[in-house]
Amino acid sequence: MTAQDALAVPFTAKLTVGDYLLLDRSGAFDAYAKTELIDGAVVAVNAQFSEHFTVSNRLYMRLVAACAVLDRDVEAWMEGSIGMPPHNVPQPDMFVTNTTPVSGLVDKDTVPLIVAVASTTLRTDLNRKLRLYAQVGIAEYWVVDVKAQVIHQMWAPSGEAYAERRVIAFG
Repeated sequence: MTAQDALAVPFTAKLTVGDYLLLDRSGAFDAYAKTELIDGAVVAVNAQFSEHFTVSNRLYMRLVAACAVLDRDVEAWMEGSIGMPPHNVPQPDMFVTNTTPVSGLVDKDTVPLIVAVASTTLRTDLNRKLRLYAQVGIAEYWVVDVKAQVIHQMWAPSGEAYAERRVIAFG
């Protein structure tokens, strides 16, 4: 028989990447269009409406073209699951990787760029997600602000922030 120690203070348990994948495979998230694991919590993601997917598609086509021109083996992808153990599986709008995803999660160490297109998630993308991506060493992170028609470009991760950033207009 096993005994469980009494908790001195209640806490919220964080799911691990393995927990999340097991729940996903079991169909626990089937009622939601898309979910991701952020800081151990399952987050249901908004549907994409025309202003979001129009900007996403145009930027994605440009990223694909830019990757083709670069003298490196990198490819642009849309909406993949990136493993960031132990408690994160974000699903960014797009990312660039130096490997071809075949099965399972994309390894964060193969991803030099993540792009978020924000029509309703700007605060989360510029705060919580920025800290996450900087912490795990994603070299560059862009947040496309659909309403303001600017791209927040951040690079040189350092701790929970990016040391360098600029804002570029588009549209």
